[in-house]
Formats: sequence, C-alpha cells, structure tokens
Amino acid sequence: MQHEQVSAARRIVHGPGVRLASNPVTHHRHAASAVFPSRIKRGKAALVKHETVSHYQSDERASRFAWARAATLAASVMAGGLVLAKAAAWLMTDSVAVLGSLADSGLDLLGSVAAAGAVVYAALPPDSNHRFGHQKAEALMALAQVALLSASAALVAWESVRALLNPAPLQNPSIAIWVLAASLLATTALVGLQSLAIRRTGSLIVKGDRAHYVGDILANSGALGAVVIGEVYGILRADAIAGFIAAIFLGLAGYQVARAAIPQLMDEELPHEDQETIRRILDKDPDVMSFHALRTRRAGGQRFIQLDIQIDAGLSFRSAHAITDRVELALEEAFGDADVIVHPDPIGEARLERRVLDERSARLSEAAGLERVKGIEPSS
Repeated sequence: MQHEQVSAARRIVHGPGVRLASNPVTHHRHAASAVFPSRIKRGKAALVKHETVSHYQSDERASRFAWARAATLAASVMAGGLVLAKAAAWLMTDSVAVLGSLADSGLDLLGSVAAAGAVVYAALPPDSNHRFGHQKAEALMALAQVALLSASAALVAWESVRALLNPAPLQNPSIAIWVLAASLLATTALVGLQSLAIRRTGSLIVKGDRAHYVGDILANSGALGAVVIGEVYGILRADAIAGFIAAIFLGLAGYQVARAAIPQLMDEELPHEDQETIRRILDKDPDVMSFHALRTRRAGGQRFIQLDIQIDAGLSFRSAHAITDRVELALEEAFGDADVIVHPDPIGEARLERRVLDERSARLSEAAGLERVKGIEPSS
C-alpha cells in the first residue's frame, strides 16, 4: 500500500508521460537535468566560482585587518611620544594651549591603545557564542572614543576659561613653539596613514581614532599660533582663544563619530545606493520573478544582506537551489565584505512569515506618515 501511494505521488509530480527510474534519487537528478538544463548549468558555473570568491573574501579580510592594526599601532606609538614631549613643554612654559594639546594627546594615547585591542577582537572569526562575528566591537569602541573626545573637549574648555579670566605671559615660549611644531608634523603624517587605512578597510575604529588626531592637528595649530601671537604681539588671551577653538572641534569630532557608530549598533539599513545595487542584481537575473523581505545592516567592515526571492513554482529543488546560489554569489561579488542569505519561495505560494508582514506594516506606516506630513488624510 505504501509503495502504491509513493508511485501515485510520483505520477502526480512528474506526469504520466515520464518514465520513472528504479532509483527515485537518480530519476530526480535526470529529470531535473532534462527539464531545466540551462538552469543547472548556470548553477554549476556559480558553484565553481563560489570557492574563488570565498578565497578573495578571506584575503580581503586579512588585508583590512593588517591595515587597521598598522594604523592603530602607529597611533599608539606616536601618541606616547607626544605625551612625553608635551608634558615636558607644559611644565616649562605653563601654557594653557600646550596643556590643552597635552590633554588631547593623553586621551589619544588611551584611545589608540584601546583601539588596537578592539581591532584585534573585531577581527576574530565567528564562534559558538558570536555566530555573526565580532565586528560590532568596532561600533562599541567608537562610542568609547566619543566619551574620550567629550572629556578632552570639556577639560580644554575649562582650562581656557581660566586662562581667559587670568591671562599670564608664557615661560620659555621657544620650547613650546618647537614642541608644538614637531607634534603638528608627526600628527599630520599619522592622519595621512590613517586616511589610507580607512580607504582600504572602512574601519570604524580607525575613523574614530583619526577623529582624535584631526582634533590634535587643529589643537596644535591653534596652540602654535597662539604662542607665536602672544610672544610677538603680547596678546596673552590668544592662548585661551586657541584652547576654545580646539575644544569646539573636539566636540564636533565626537559628534561625527557617534553618528557613524550608533546606526551600526541599531542595525540601521544600508545606504540607498547599496540597496539599489541589490535591486539591479535581482532584476538582472532571469529566474528571479520578484523578491521581498529585504533586510540589510552593517557591523564594522562587514555588510549583512538577507532576502526572499520568488521563483517558478514548478522548478525542482536542485534548480531552485542553483538559482539561490547564483543570486548569493552575485551579491557577494558586488559587495566583497557581505554575508548573504537568500531564501527561495515559489511564486504565488509564499507563506506570509512574520518578517514579510513586518515589512509591509513598516511600509504602510511610512506611507501614512508621509501623507500626514503632506496634509492628506491616510487611507484606511
């Protein structure tokens, strides 16, 4: 009885005109190859390329890690040297501008050392407790750098107020000039290295670390100008004004780093340009009839892309799997750092899963909000 039921089911699936092989698995393979040869060939070609793309992604991740590690280690070494030089200069000159630059470099040193450790941790491969990897450590470290930038800005602003109310001539201004000039040159070189590392890696940690040193360039430039003006023209409050300017720029740098880190922690969608690239890839595939439930996010230097595609309901499982692999491979090639998950649905027969309903609800809510902004009563 059970054998007859299985045979009847096969006749329903394959039709009365299809000759069944004695081995159901062998028959399934031959039938899929006969009915959908082009799709199978495209799927095999995609699988052949998959290993190459995986090796490329591994090499790219290793390169990103090497650049990020080099940038943070160089920053740590340079910050340590600047702290020692500026501390000596401040003790000999009692300059608030030099003190502000010293405070910034001290926090830079703490931030760079922590950033170097965070780069190593974020590059760790996924494990049993972190299946998606450790990339969000970059965003967490960036928020810690925001706290350091804010503390540095507050300290410099406080000392600037004191110097503005009680201006005093500098002691040994020539020492301050030489130390600040050397610091300016060294910091500019470091920012150049960090900018190159950011272009190669997109690392949020290096971006946050660079924000410190861009603020340091501004602080050193302002402090150097203030010392020169105070020495040549006798304008003692120039020292305090330079400190205020440095504090403002440090605060702005912290705001910019926070704007880059918070969206990653909140799993904000990828930019519109990236989503349009995804849509173009899907529209280009002849076997993808439509798609839905597209969800994207970013963590550190890696993108995550998940979606459902709708394909011909009459395809065999092997053909559907080949199409899915091909779509995933195309997205991985377009986004070298992407982790892609594609789920196939038969056209017109997809189950309305929660994520699909949530997506539709979000679109309806967004449309209703736009109508209210335009003064139109939302339709029920």
